[in-house]
Amino acid sequence: MTVAAQVRADVERNRAAIIAAAIALFGQSPQASMQQIAEAAGVNRATLYRHFTNREQLVTALHEQVLADTAALSNRLPTEGPVVPALRDYLDEAITIGERYRFILMYRRSDPALFESEVRASAPVIRMIRRGQIQGEIDGRLDPVFAAGQLAMLVIGAVGLLDRGAMNLDEAREQAKIAFGNAVVPR
Repeated sequence: MTVAAQVRADVERNRAAIIAAAIALFGQSPQASMQQIAEAAGVNRATLYRHFTNREQLVTALHEQVLADTAALSNRLPTEGPVVPALRDYLDEAITIGERYRFILMYRRSDPALFESEVRASAPVIRMIRRGQIQGEIDGRLDPVFAAGQLAMLVIGAVGLLDRGAMNLDEAREQAKIAFGNAVVPR
């Protein structure tokens, strides 16, 4: 391995460690300091600030990570078979991702680049909803973009209940799946 390749590997490893530490710390204490994140990541503050010049940049990177995880989940949706059960399974896993990143809900999202990432992450879900409408499983009167938004809001609502301790993870998942089915099934 060349020196340049080793340096690049170190940079990538440090960035990954910082993001992992921020996820863990913000999940426990949303007001964790940059110093605490650096310590948890096993890097010094200078290294942290070389990657993220301020807290907002770090939070943006965390938004990007949650959207990447969501896009990966969306891209695993099946292209054949029943739609509603597959979307319920998707919702279950999306709530798990949301619970891991629940601290993100406290931050405003104002970066247009994140909106584009959200659109890419939701595109497979929208296609799945359209397929469900064609197959008669999902109410054809629903706009697929709106229905995908409902799924996202169910995730956010479930995570909010988890964050407040109003429900446990299994209860929140089950309630979200029931609400989703009631909202999209033709009447």
